[in-house]
Amino acid sequence: MDLTLEARTILTKARRGALATLMGDARDPYASLVSTVVGDDLMPLFLFSTLAQHAQNLSNDPRASLLLESDSVATAPDALAAGRVTLQGIIEPADKEALRGVYLAAHPEAEMYYQFTDFHLYRLNAPRLHFVAGFGRVVWLEMGMLL
Repeated sequence: MDLTLEARTILTKARRGALATLMGDARDPYASLVSTVVGDDLMPLFLFSTLAQHAQNLSNDPRASLLLESDSVATAPDALAAGRVTLQGIIEPADKEALRGVYLAAHPEAEMYYQFTDFHLYRLNAPRLHFVAGFGRVVWLEMGMLL
């Protein structure tokens, strides 16, 4: 399979990932498990409460990195041989109402939270991603190549 197609498949199928934000004055890394889905532009979307540590971190420094893994990681004899993508960029507010259908189609369990005023929708603006398809199959891809 083409590396671009493999990376796009992981990006479009992933529903959770590890988000790394920068915490405190020392900008120490902080990783958290988050729910996600991509919009039409393939940029990941997130629904965060202002009470969440990662949301508080992002209010001080919007830089973040997101790791998404392929479905095969759970069943692979060697998880490091399975595909994964890492995106780096800036997390910015997204139009919560315009993207309601996109987010809730992937995460219907979030319907209740979506209505709360302290929950906001965010988008990771990442110009490229790092794709690892297994040993020796590693490449940086511009997001525009995946559209």
